[in-house]
Amino acid sequence: MKNLLRLLLVLTVSAGLALAVIPRVGEIPVPEADLNIGGIGYLVAGYDIDGDGNKEIYLINDNWNDGASELIPRIYKLEHSPTSGEYEVVWSANAQDFSPAIIQNTWPVLAVTDLDKDGKMELVWAIVNFTNTENANPYRVWVYEHAGGDNFGIQNPVSGKWEPNSVWTITDEDNKNIRPISMKIFDIDNDGTDEILMASRASGMRIIIGSVTDIPDDGDGSETWTLEFSELDLDSYDGDNKWDVAVMNGNAYFFDEVVISKVSHDGTNYVYSSMSPLPGGVTFDAAQVADVDGDGVEEIIVGEYTYGDGSKHIWLLQEEGDTLKRTPLFEIANENYLNGGYLAGGAQGDIDIDENIDFIFGSRYSGPPNAMMFRVEYQGGDIDNSENWELTIADTADTSFAPGTSGLWNVIDIANMDAGPELEVVYTSSIPNAGVSFPIVVLDLGDYTGVPGILTPREFELGAAYPNPFNPTTVIPFTLNESARVTLSVFDVKGRNVATLFKAQTMEAGTHNVIFDGSGLSSGVYFYQLRVDNTMRVGKMVLNK
Repeated sequence: MKNLLRLLLVLTVSAGLALAVIPRVGEIPVPEADLNIGGIGYLVAGYDIDGDGNKEIYLINDNWNDGASELIPRIYKLEHSPTSGEYEVVWSANAQDFSPAIIQNTWPVLAVTDLDKDGKMELVWAIVNFTNTENANPYRVWVYEHAGGDNFGIQNPVSGKWEPNSVWTITDEDNKNIRPISMKIFDIDNDGTDEILMASRASGMRIIIGSVTDIPDDGDGSETWTLEFSELDLDSYDGDNKWDVAVMNGNAYFFDEVVISKVSHDGTNYVYSSMSPLPGGVTFDAAQVADVDGDGVEEIIVGEYTYGDGSKHIWLLQEEGDTLKRTPLFEIANENYLNGGYLAGGAQGDIDIDENIDFIFGSRYSGPPNAMMFRVEYQGGDIDNSENWELTIADTADTSFAPGTSGLWNVIDIANMDAGPELEVVYTSSIPNAGVSFPIVVLDLGDYTGVPGILTPREFELGAAYPNPFNPTTVIPFTLNESARVTLSVFDVKGRNVATLFKAQTMEAGTHNVIFDGSGLSSGVYFYQLRVDNTMRVGKMVLNK
C-alpha cells in the first residue's frame, strides 16, 4: 500500500468507505478526430502483439448522433512511438471497405484473443448494426487475425485496405435486430474450443453463444460458424433485452431488468434457468469476475445501471446452490457520489500492488461531484462483510477537457502501459460532448516513467508536516526539482476543501516551507495535497486543540 498512501488523496469517511483521486499521467487524442465524433465504442490496452517492445491500444469508434461519419465502423491499432513519443495509428480498417452497405449503431464491443488457438492473436469486433434494404442481414462479428508486424487481417491487393479473415451474421434471417453490448470469450461447454458469449440489448436475439472452427489465414471462407445457443431455443423466455454477461465458475450469467439468466452446459446440452434481477436494474457491461479472496471460487463484483428501484449498489454475487447470494457492498446513489447517475462499464487489476484486486467502475450522468470512475477493493477478512471493502473515487470529471460534463465513462481497461510495476487505468467516454469525442485518459499510481512519451510525472517530494499533531500552526515542506505550477490544498475527513494555500502558482526549484494556520478549524484529522501539474502527493496531519 506504500504507493497508494504516497500518491492518492485518501479521505476516510466511514468504515470501508473513502474518497480518492488517482493521478492522471496522460490524455491520448482520439484518432481521426474529425471523423470519429461519436465517442469510442470500446478499447483494450497494454498488449504488445507484434513483440516490438512498444505498448498497444486497440479501439473502435462509436455512433451517437447517427451522423454520416459516425455510422461508418472503424477499428484502430495505436502504438507508442519511441521516436515521436506519441501513440500513433499504425494500422486501421474501415468496415465499409469490405461491406459497403454496413452502418453501425451504438456501443459495439471488442476483444483480443486467439479463437482458433493457432498462436496468432485476433481482434474480435462485434459491430452493432442497423439493417437496411441494401444489407438486411449484416455481418455482426468481424475477426481480424494478426498478419505480422503492425497488421491484422488480409490486405486487398487492389485497394491496399485491410479486410477481415472471417465474418459472421449470427443468424440466417433478414432484418433481425441484434445489438451485442457485452462479450466474453470462454469455453463454456468444455470441448476445447472457445465460445463467444454475447449479451444483446435488442429483441431479435438477446443471448448469443457461438463458436467457429477456424480463422483462415487467407480468408477463404473455409471456417464454419455455429450458433450454439440463444434464448430462441427455449420454449418460453422470461427475460428481456440483455445488457451484460459474466462467466463465473464455468456458468454464464446474462443480466437484464427482469431476470438474471443463467446458462450452463451439462456435458451434453445447454441448460437455462433464471432468477430475480438486481433491485437497481441492469448492469451495463460492468460485471467483473474474479477469485477475490483466493479460495479457488470465483465471485462477481457488479454495479447497477438503471431501470430498477432507484438504488445504485455495488454488489458481491456468489453462487449458492441454484441461485446467487447477494451482498450489497456500497449504496452510492446519494448526492456525494452518483447523485442520480448510473454505474457503467468496468475493469479489474491490482493497480496498487497490494495483492488485492481493484475493481474500477465508470458512470453516466453522475454528480455533482461528477465522479466518473469508482474504485472498489477487498481489504481482507470475510468477503461477504461490506466493512471489509473500500470504496474510493478514482477520478472526477472536473477537468480541462470536460468541465461540468457527465459523459458515459464506460470504456475502461486496466493494463501495464509503462516501465513501472503498477497497472494503469485507461478509460474514455462512449458519448461525445458537443460533437467532439473525449480523449483517452490514463491514471497511474506509480511515480516511475508515466505513460511513455505522453506525460512523465514530475519529480518532487512532499515532506511530513511538523509539528504533527499541531496547534494551531504547522509547516508543510516540499521540494521541487524544477520550476513548476503548484497547488497546495487542505481537506477534512469528509473530503471538503478547507483551505487552498496557493493554486496553480509558479514556483522555483528548491525547498519550500509553507505555514498552515488551523486556528479556524476544529480538532481532527486533515489531509494536505500537493499537486504539481498532473501529479499529486498527500500527507496526513492532526489538529489537536
